[in-house]
Amino acid sequence: MWKRFAPRLRKTIVIALDEAGRRGEERAGVEHLLLAIAHDQESAAATMLSYCGIDWAGLAKLCRVGTAHRASRATALADDAIEMLQRASQQAEMRKDKHVGTEHLLLAALESGNGTLSRLKTSPAKAREALERLIDSGLSRRQWGPAPPHFRSPVLRAVLTPVTKLTRATSIAYRVFAQLSLGHPRFASNPYPLYHKLRAKHPLRKDPLAPAWVALRYDDVVTILRDPRFKKEPFISDALPDAARRQLGLPEQRDAAVEGEPLAMLFLDPPRHTRIRAVFNKAFVPRTLNALRPRIQEIADKRFDDAEKCGEMDVIRELAVPLPIQVISELVGFPPEDYEQLKKWSDDFAAALTINPTVEQQDRSNQSREEMRGYFENVVANLRRNPKENLICTLLEANADGKLLAPMELFANCVLLMAAGHETTTNLIGNGLLALLRNPDQLQLLRENPELISSAVDELLRYDSPVQWIARVADEDLELRGQQIRRGEILVGSLGAANRDPDVFENPDRLDLRRDKNKHIAFGHGEHYCIGAMLARMEGEIAIGTMVRRFPKMRLANRRVKWNRNIIFRGLRELRVQL
Repeated sequence: MWKRFAPRLRKTIVIALDEAGRRGEERAGVEHLLLAIAHDQESAAATMLSYCGIDWAGLAKLCRVGTAHRASRATALADDAIEMLQRASQQAEMRKDKHVGTEHLLLAALESGNGTLSRLKTSPAKAREALERLIDSGLSRRQWGPAPPHFRSPVLRAVLTPVTKLTRATSIAYRVFAQLSLGHPRFASNPYPLYHKLRAKHPLRKDPLAPAWVALRYDDVVTILRDPRFKKEPFISDALPDAARRQLGLPEQRDAAVEGEPLAMLFLDPPRHTRIRAVFNKAFVPRTLNALRPRIQEIADKRFDDAEKCGEMDVIRELAVPLPIQVISELVGFPPEDYEQLKKWSDDFAAALTINPTVEQQDRSNQSREEMRGYFENVVANLRRNPKENLICTLLEANADGKLLAPMELFANCVLLMAAGHETTTNLIGNGLLALLRNPDQLQLLRENPELISSAVDELLRYDSPVQWIARVADEDLELRGQQIRRGEILVGSLGAANRDPDVFENPDRLDLRRDKNKHIAFGHGEHYCIGAMLARMEGEIAIGTMVRRFPKMRLANRRVKWNRNIIFRGLRELRVQL
C-alpha cells in the first residue's frame, strides 16, 4: 500500500502520528489524518478544500483529540485510519490514477460520512460532488489562482467559460512575469539580473507559483545547507515506528529499503547518508583520483586533435559531454562500448531532477531506471567473476560499520554518480569556456599565467555555477530572516544567487581569476558537499587549461548561445568555437 502513496500522503501519515503523540494518543486516527491535511497548506487536499468552499483552516478547530502533550510520536495507526487509507487506495484505483494522494484520502473521508467532516458548514455530499468533479477534471494538480466558477446554464457556460479561462491565464502570467517566479523563462538564459532584483527586495519569500520558500542570500543558503533542522526528506518511511511500518506493509528498519524509497545519498539524511557516504569516500581519496589525471589528459588531447583538423568545435558535443561521461564510466566500471546508452539514461535522470518535472520526464526517468537496473546487475555479475580496478569492485569489497551496501543502495548511488558526475562537469566546462570567451582580458590573463588554472576554475564555478538550486525541508517550526517557517515546508536555496551576493563577493558580476578568499558554494556546503568535487575540478582544469593553451586564437562562432531549459542544472546545449 505504501508504495502507491504520493510523497504528500506519506508526509500526511507521519504528521498525523506526530499530532497524535503531541496529544497523548498511542495511535493516530482519522481525525489526526484530517488535522495533518489542515496543517499542510500546500497539499492537493487543502487546495481542493478551498476549491470546494470548505474552510480547511477551520478543520483544525474541529479535530479536538486528546488533551495531554508529549514529544514522542504515536507508535501506530488506529483501525479507522488504516481503513480510510485503504478506501483512499480504492478511490485512486477506481479513477485509474497512478498514485494515491491526499485528495483521494479526503474523498474517502467525505464518502464515509466521517463525524468530523459532518460538522463542517458545507454539506459533505455537496463537497464530495465538487471534489469528484475536480479530481476527474485534473484541477487538483493546479496549485494557483482561484477556482474557476461553474455555470449551471449551458448558455452562460459556453459564453463565459472562455472569458474566465483567459482571466485565469492572465492572472498566472502576471504572477510569473511581474512577480518573477521561478517559472520565469529568463532564469534559463540569464538568471543573474533577476537574482539581484529578488535578493534586494525579497531575500527570503514564498514563490508566487512554486510551493516553496526561496532563499537568495549567501548566509541564508549556507544556513539551509548546514543547519540540521533542514532535512533532505524527513517524511520517508524510515521515520515511521515499527508498528506503523508493519501496518503499511513495510519491513523493519534494519531490513532492506523498500523499492521506491530514496536510496541515493543525495536524498538522504544521517545516519543513512553517513553510512553510505563512508563507503563511497574510500573510492574518492586524492591518491585514487590523482592517478586518473594522465587518462583524463589523454581523452582531452584526443578530442582536441580531432577538432583541430576541422578548425571548429562544438565544445559541448565534442568535449564537455563525452569527456566526463567517459571518465566517470571508466571510474565506476562500465564498458566503453556502452557510453552512448549510459549518457541517454543519465540525461533522463537529470531531466527529472528539476523543480517541477513533467509527467513525461518522470515516466522517462523511471523507465530508464528500470532499464539501467537490469544492465547494472549484469555488469556487477561480470565484475564478480572477473574483478578489475574500478569503483564497483571497490564498493563490493568495501565495509562500513560491518555492513556492506545493499544491492539497491549500490545501484542507486552508482546511478547518482553517473548522472550528477557528468552533468555538472559538462556544465562547468561549457559555462567556464563561455565566460572566458566573453571576458577576453581574463582569457589572456590565463593564457599568460597557466599556473592560475586552479583559482580560475574556482572563479568560473562561482561566476556561473553548474548547479543553481538546492532544496531542503524544515523538520520543525523555526524562524529564518524574520519569516516563520513551518515544519514540512520546502525551502530552495539559490547557489547561483549566493555566489554573486555583493555582501560576500566584491564586484560579484565581474569575472576575476585572481579573486582572493573565494568562498563559493558551487559544490554545496556541509555534510552534502559534493563527493566528486575534486574530480570535477581536475577535469575542468585539464579541459579548459589545455584548450586555452592549444588554441590561442579561439573565438565564439556565434554571438548567441543556446541554453538548456533546466533551471537547476545550468548549462549550454551548444557552444560553437572557431579554433
